[in-house]
Amino acid sequence: MSKYNRRDFAKLVVLGGIGYTVFSCADEPKKGKSTTTDTSKEATPTMPELLPENIKLYQKADAEYQDLAIRFNKRFQQSPTYIAQCFNTQGVVDAVKFANFKNLKIVVKSGGHSFEGFSSTNDGLVVDVSAMKKMEWAPDHSLTVGTGCVLKELYNEMLPKQRILPSGSCATVGIAGLTLGGGYGFFSRKYGLTCDSLQSITLVDGKGNIHHESGTSAILKACKGGGNGNFGIVTKMKFRTYQAPSFFQAYRCKAYKLTTDRAKELLKTWFQYTKKLPNTAFAAFVLNGKTLTILITNYSNDNKGVMEMYNALKAISDKATIGSKRPLAKALKTFYGVQHPLYFKNACAGLYKDFTEIEGCIDDVISKVISSRGLIYQVNTLGGNINSTAAEKRSVFPHRSYPYLSELQSYWDKPSQEASRLAAFKVVQDRFYKHGIRAHYRNYPDINFKDFETAYYGKYLPELKAIKKQLDPENRIQHPQSISV
Repeated sequence: MSKYNRRDFAKLVVLGGIGYTVFSCADEPKKGKSTTTDTSKEATPTMPELLPENIKLYQKADAEYQDLAIRFNKRFQQSPTYIAQCFNTQGVVDAVKFANFKNLKIVVKSGGHSFEGFSSTNDGLVVDVSAMKKMEWAPDHSLTVGTGCVLKELYNEMLPKQRILPSGSCATVGIAGLTLGGGYGFFSRKYGLTCDSLQSITLVDGKGNIHHESGTSAILKACKGGGNGNFGIVTKMKFRTYQAPSFFQAYRCKAYKLTTDRAKELLKTWFQYTKKLPNTAFAAFVLNGKTLTILITNYSNDNKGVMEMYNALKAISDKATIGSKRPLAKALKTFYGVQHPLYFKNACAGLYKDFTEIEGCIDDVISKVISSRGLIYQVNTLGGNINSTAAEKRSVFPHRSYPYLSELQSYWDKPSQEASRLAAFKVVQDRFYKHGIRAHYRNYPDINFKDFETAYYGKYLPELKAIKKQLDPENRIQHPQSISV
């Protein structure tokens, strides 16, 4: 089995919503306002002046191009025509104008963690905002960040000040892609999705106009769950932050050499007891071949439901451990995961209301995972304050009523292993699809999802298409699963 698959769960779990990005940056917007700066008044696009303090443009022959073309998923080796490294909002404006002048499609890259390589392309222009990392605090503890920031940089800034954001844990995931697709992690059951803490943005549209959005702005709402690579490039985001907990604790149960029946019984028990968890707790069921790891975390002294779940699973597991109460900054690094590029295939395996929604197909799924080298099936808890009526009114994330989010993962060392891994992956996906699992998380995309727009955006798709028509009517910003006009 691939060396990645036999590592401890903590090295692989992806709580950050590895996601594709599309963002932008600018001055602080006025509260509750939507303002636009028109920078593209010409009827015919003209070549912008590309000043080095704003933007650097690279082609394939440039040494810098090769470094900027690297993505986290080695399965994709794309070669865009140009890469525009942007250092501020004006640089993004210039990049968009250059794309319009050259009639190039645009994709956007920040963290570069897209499961399906949507942050690059084999033609067109990549707008790379990964160098835009400035962070600014306000007296009310809100934090404004450039959209090139990745999670470990964000935590390095927040945790010494005893502040947190309900985001993921994978160290090198970009905060922008994570947020624009929704975003969840250890703290989301108490504080909501990452996008629920987003207060304002600056966005460059497909024509090169700058938008400052806050309050009840329809564009801001669309960027809370629907903004990944669809209609604009966000360069700056302002977040509400929260008081960090004084400790973080992890509980683990493991089982080995599993049969389908035993794995199913453990999963059924896991579902049963997750309903009793406090909002400060998170749980994940991770079936890696014949080995199961169950993770439970908590950061409050309210652990009655946690201990009930731990004890119930301990009784039917092979090994169980309770970690010490550790300082948050130290504990989170345990879950930072692999920080270098690797070969993998990850995708959403559906959102569920409860175990009964998958009971009719789970035997086949577990059997395939157990018998397939390198295949991982994972279920994570959502619920809690993610399912907030108030937050739903201010976002386009359509899946708040689902308490569980699942994913498939596969990792390998050499390209020659890819075909067999993807074949096993597809068997499981087809089984879920035939069983009626249709809702999927936008940050865990798959190029083969049928009706992907509805699967990702649900009832908000017409609203998002209207924003696309408003901000990018010529479909300048696009990737294989972007929203079309």
